[in-house]
Amino acid sequence: MMRAMRPPLPLVAPLLVALLCLSACGGGGGGGSSSSSAPPAVQNTLPMTVDGGPEDFANLGFVSVTICSPGSSTNCQTIDHIQVDTGSSGLRIIASVLSPGLALPQQTDSAGNALAECAQFVDGFSWGSVRIADIRLAGEQASSVPIQLIGDPSFPTIPASCSNSGPPENTVATFGANGLLGIGVFVQDCGPACAQNATPGTYYSCAAGGCVPTQTALAKQVQNPVALFATDNNGVVLQFPAVPSSGLPSVTGSLTIGIGTQSDNGLGGAQVLMVDANTGNFVTSYNGRAYPNSYIDAGSSLLFFEVGAFPLCTGAAGGLYCPATTQNLAATLQGVNAVNANVNFSVANADQVVAANPSFFAFSNLAGPSGDRSTFDWGLPFFFGRTVFTAIEGRGTPGGTGPYVAF
Repeated sequence: MMRAMRPPLPLVAPLLVALLCLSACGGGGGGGSSSSSAPPAVQNTLPMTVDGGPEDFANLGFVSVTICSPGSSTNCQTIDHIQVDTGSSGLRIIASVLSPGLALPQQTDSAGNALAECAQFVDGFSWGSVRIADIRLAGEQASSVPIQLIGDPSFPTIPASCSNSGPPENTVATFGANGLLGIGVFVQDCGPACAQNATPGTYYSCAAGGCVPTQTALAKQVQNPVALFATDNNGVVLQFPAVPSSGLPSVTGSLTIGIGTQSDNGLGGAQVLMVDANTGNFVTSYNGRAYPNSYIDAGSSLLFFEVGAFPLCTGAAGGLYCPATTQNLAATLQGVNAVNANVNFSVANADQVVAANPSFFAFSNLAGPSGDRSTFDWGLPFFFGRTVFTAIEGRGTPGGTGPYVAF
């Protein structure tokens, strides 16, 4: 899977589907005395698991998310196996797994018509309505957040300007997860581009005559929920243990909300790579070539780079890279702040690795072609054995103002 919401690239073979700082405030006391105290820390960490998920897809990282009817503390549903994606923004839920009792309100546009969205990912598209929900992650809550309800049966007709962007991913079976939690560097999933223009393939105004592209105000767009939390709203931290070259059946790490806001999310000695404020990209230098459209994305299952860097697999992992022997490689990542970070990585013969461990779902050394010689997508294998920070645009952190990535 390549979940990053980017301009569509030529499709890669479906990845492994076949097998697969403490925050404080000061307070003044009356009566001639004063004191200072820190407010109780908000529980800001939840487990993140890489396993087969609902459809036995490999290298997808999942968390559980609680969704509530707006303003309700009891009419809620906790949904497991929501894929985590640091390459997009916004919560998206497959309609079939959502309890009808939640009855999430429909988001409307400036004319009062129902608002729907086409989420175009690198590997396909997801169509559905925009609804309003309260979202809980660990002890954090965001209220009245626009989310996408993928495959909403109330919106059965998909506009051609959406469906021409690739294969549909509107069910659990095609999506490989019960939903997607986009917690990348941007506050909204489209931003000013969609607020200023009616862009086909993004937001649609739906009335009796059908759905047509429409401008959508920033506040009505699908939102990165972390940016709406009362505290810890400047980014996220993903942490995973290392995964051996043979892979693992599953692996558990953590998703921590906030950067430098509590004792558990400090930057420490991480190198901060500022990313382009418009694209979220930086430059990767590998094998004598510069890849200016590079990004780190937990929602991509593999390392995706080059076209024809190695022979392609012909077995169960068809379409992935299959070098004759495991290649131990190195690259340099450079942020727009001119900070360089050296990264070592490996590319194994995917057919051999998968055949040797058919019940494994966590792999650190699988890669495939990006379909674009300007792009290096550092997917989930990059996160194994690392602590990776993703800072949200315009938000202050001990490492500077986002957007940036750090590790």
